Amino acid sequence: MKFLISNDDGVYAPGLLALYQALSKVGEVVVVAPNAEHSGSASSLHISQPLYAQKLASGFISVNGSPADCVYLALNQLYRETRFDCVITGINAGDNLGQNVFYSGTFGAALTAQVFGVPAIATSLVGGTMSDDEQQASRYDMAATEIVKLLTETSIMEVIKQLPNHVLNVNIPNVERAEDIKGRKVTSLGYRQIKQPVHHIVDPRGRDAYWLSLRKSQQLNSESSPPQQEDTAGHSEDYESQSPVYTDYQAVAAGYMSVSPVRLHHTPASTLDAFLNISL
Repeated sequence: MKFLISNDDGVYAPGLLALYQALSKVGEVVVVAPNAEHSGSASSLHISQPLYAQKLASGFISVNGSPADCVYLALNQLYRETRFDCVITGINAGDNLGQNVFYSGTFGAALTAQVFGVPAIATSLVGGTMSDDEQQASRYDMAATEIVKLLTETSIMEVIKQLPNHVLNVNIPNVERAEDIKGRKVTSLGYRQIKQPVHHIVDPRGRDAYWLSLRKSQQLNSESSPPQQEDTAGHSEDYESQSPVYTDYQAVAAGYMSVSPVRLHHTPASTLDAFLNISL
């Protein structure tokens, strides 16, 4: 198998290295990743400035752009003659659960791969950090091994190849050892309200400044319904509360690996009907 991997934590991130080492045991791996952290960049592209690709001593390629830039450049220029079986992004330092996927550079890079028809998986380690200490390195190695097991011990690769316009979003629970992972759960995206979306500060020169935040409450299994989630017939689309399927938050809180298929380019038929019934 041939894999292209990227991330949003940067080309030197411990999660990227762990993923590369684990995938190299089962296939050919190419790394094209940002030269700096780009968390929260979603699928943004730099179309108003040039990109520069630098090959590092490790063989990884570093790019002065976003995660989506890296995948876009790799598929359409740097490795345009290569047919990749899958693009895998991560392992992200921290979770990408619920609505966070829409801001995540890790998910955005995977989404970019799907735009060009390449199967894509975004991976994250709940509780992971950018620390390079031995404990964190061990946890990323554990997470990477579990990702490889998902690819090699299940038919997941065959399934995602047959599902165009989908990205698989995978979160490894916050555990120290693989033995503590209870299993895998196919999950839906959950929803949790952001605790404090904007933090106002005053900088040393007396100017107002603002930090945007995606931080949620501390309890991973405390969820609420997304706002305005009713279809045109008045029926709730909050299928998470009507189905035995775990949400991603619930799965990782219970110690399971969360595997969420996320569909892109989706316009519900009921929404189309609502607009077709009005005069524009």
